[in-house]
Amino acid sequence: MAPGDPPLPTGTVTMLFTDVEGSTRLLGELGSERYAEALMLHRERIRTVAAAHRGVEMGTEGDSFFVVFQSAADGLLAAGEMQRALGDLPLRVRIGVHTGEVLLVDGGYVGMAVHKAARISSAAHGGQVVVSAQTGALAGIALRDLGEHRLKDLTAPERLFQLGDGEYPPLRTLQRAHLPVQATPLIGREREMGEILELAETHRLITLTGAGGTGKTRLALALAAELADRYVDGAWWVPMATVTDPSLLTPAIAGALGDIEDVATYLQGRSLLLVIDNLEQVIDAAPLIGQLLTDAPECAVIVTSRERLAVQGEQEFPVPPLSPQDAMELFTARAREVKPGFAPGAELDAICERLDRLPLALELAATRVKLLSEHQLLRRLEQRLPLLAGGRRDLPQRQSTMRAAIAWSYDLLTEPEQQLFASLAVFVGSFELEAAEEICNADLDGLQSLVDKSLLRQSENGRFFLLETTREYALERLVGSAGEEEIRARHARWHFALGVAACGRDPERTEAHTRLRQDVGNIGLALSWALDHDVAAALPLAESLQTTWVLARGRTEELTRWYERALEDTSALTGRRRADALTGLGMGLVYAEAPDPARAALSEALALYREAGDERNEARALLGLGAVEFVAGSPERSLKWSEQALAICERLDDPQGLARSQQYVAEGLRDTGAYERAAELYTRSIEVRRAHGLGNGAGAVHSLGDLSLDAGDPSAADIYYREALVLSFEPEDPRLRAYCLAGLACVAARTQDEHAAGRLWTLAERLEHEIGFRMLAAERSRYERILTPPLTQSDEYRSGVAEAAEIDPDAEATAIAGSVPQP
Repeated sequence: MAPGDPPLPTGTVTMLFTDVEGSTRLLGELGSERYAEALMLHRERIRTVAAAHRGVEMGTEGDSFFVVFQSAADGLLAAGEMQRALGDLPLRVRIGVHTGEVLLVDGGYVGMAVHKAARISSAAHGGQVVVSAQTGALAGIALRDLGEHRLKDLTAPERLFQLGDGEYPPLRTLQRAHLPVQATPLIGREREMGEILELAETHRLITLTGAGGTGKTRLALALAAELADRYVDGAWWVPMATVTDPSLLTPAIAGALGDIEDVATYLQGRSLLLVIDNLEQVIDAAPLIGQLLTDAPECAVIVTSRERLAVQGEQEFPVPPLSPQDAMELFTARAREVKPGFAPGAELDAICERLDRLPLALELAATRVKLLSEHQLLRRLEQRLPLLAGGRRDLPQRQSTMRAAIAWSYDLLTEPEQQLFASLAVFVGSFELEAAEEICNADLDGLQSLVDKSLLRQSENGRFFLLETTREYALERLVGSAGEEEIRARHARWHFALGVAACGRDPERTEAHTRLRQDVGNIGLALSWALDHDVAAALPLAESLQTTWVLARGRTEELTRWYERALEDTSALTGRRRADALTGLGMGLVYAEAPDPARAALSEALALYREAGDERNEARALLGLGAVEFVAGSPERSLKWSEQALAICERLDDPQGLARSQQYVAEGLRDTGAYERAAELYTRSIEVRRAHGLGNGAGAVHSLGDLSLDAGDPSAADIYYREALVLSFEPEDPRLRAYCLAGLACVAARTQDEHAAGRLWTLAERLEHEIGFRMLAAERSRYERILTPPLTQSDEYRSGVAEAAEIDPDAEATAIAGSVPQP
């Protein structure tokens, strides 16, 4: 709402929906110019009348309006005046009016009453005002009784009325639809309905697929209601939930149509729509449906199934979870059925996400609001299936609990498919094809079958995943099974191997890091397994996590705790392996800016490496101690440790250690004012990395920007920061992007562009917050020394800060990187 708009009515309100009848036809008849002129006049007049009766416009879509009134009389009087005001225009508008209780959420209305009002409008004809019994009873205005009608929301018949005495054709309500009555209208699914209705223009067999609880049946019924008018002989419901013999499909269809004797003969020459529900358990009967459609060219079929039929002419439509907004609206509507005063709170979105936004899971969970607060419900949903029970008593048994809905699908699997389904529960989040093959002995046919049966999903990037609710059921099958321990061991070792590759050289190194970035949950599980089974094997993986992708997501603390636990058992790691763990712990503590315990861990590691005569890793520990002193604010001591490491790496001809130690020494030189030698070492470090496939040297390029900034050369700093920003996208390094934006903010400040300085620094801080880390104080102080009052108090700087609130930090970084000339 804009300032000065009237307040939104609340509680019981009267809703008015309008729609131009035959708008596509009118556009063709009038031409685009005349139609646009008529549409503009229509909008002006509707808005004028609505405002005169204290109506609040809630939205327009195309040529339709949604207006809300506090009183039924105002709504009805406005509807009548609207029709009179539009009388001289070449377009005809249908209007529906309904009064009911609504809930105001995020500036919009939700509730069953909104859906009913829209349905009443869609039943009217151009020039007609159709009114619900609820509005008629409250308005005190004479209305014409149109009798009972069944709206396309499939609920029980409603008594409808008409404002005025005009003569119109019969209402567009369900007249030939033999579809079961639904307790409530369908919520959401507008996008899906639009897509399927478009598919129905060219396909006579549409199969809605999805796991139990996705709402296939409800969507199929709504689709049939919308399509019923296209078929002279109506739409017919054929439930198959209790049928287990494929040969009984024909008798089931015959029974639904009225116990006819010969289905094939009956359908020939007729125009009707069959809705066949739950076909998966008699999927072998699918060819019969194809044959029926071949013999009856005026008929069509909508099927719901866990898997596609795989017959000619079929169009599959996988039913997705609800959108976030629709999920919250459905939960709210069902919660208010058991607790009328329920109002959605701050944690509802998280509740819906944890329920995978599955309609059945949402409905079952909503019944718990009588006893549980949102916070309590969210916490208990960590174990979903026990909570998702106790729904309506009139639900089919397979939908009375979420477990029963999933079990319905599971029981239809072959034994090998059941074993594969259970073993896939070892994965947390998504996983790649190769991991499933190696860990779970999966093959393409088995995975495809689970995808087809809607128990396994595949994302756009090709990775597979189980919905969390489904995974919980699969995990129940895995835990305690004969193969559980072996599967968990394979899972851990698969990720250990990725860690080894990530510590190697390009291109394998970059590829491994890319894969690890997508596997955060599985990495945590593998590391946890290692604590009880094989800590040493996990050390390369843990070391690989010291790189940017973990640190950039604020997971340093988690990794540090793992090292601490790994070191608790003194017998688990001895000698060099213990030193490796101490080095990892020390570096984690460096990034946590805890110099004292970091120094202790790295000093012990250094002693162990020297005792073992391991110079290569001795250099690593020395560099770690240099990093400790850097964080502690002592660049001179940092430089001494790093120079010792550089001497060892030069003697060993170790490219990786050499590149790293050159950069560390350069940091110390830069911070002690030796800019020329520091620049030389940064450049050498970059060259060594690139020559030996050890990365693109983006961090050192950024450090050259810091050096140039310190040396008073903002022009050179700008070039280096922008180059580092480009490099931060390959491999993905959002942490470095924050540093680059911070550096560019300082360049802007040095060049008197205060607005850009405020915008870029704010974006850097926003990126910090989004990825869960904070720049090290030793580095952050460089930028904060430049971004100080009175600069930060200027109007230009503040306007840049305000502008940044409307900008996506990653989008800005991408735009800046895209502007950098490519070599």
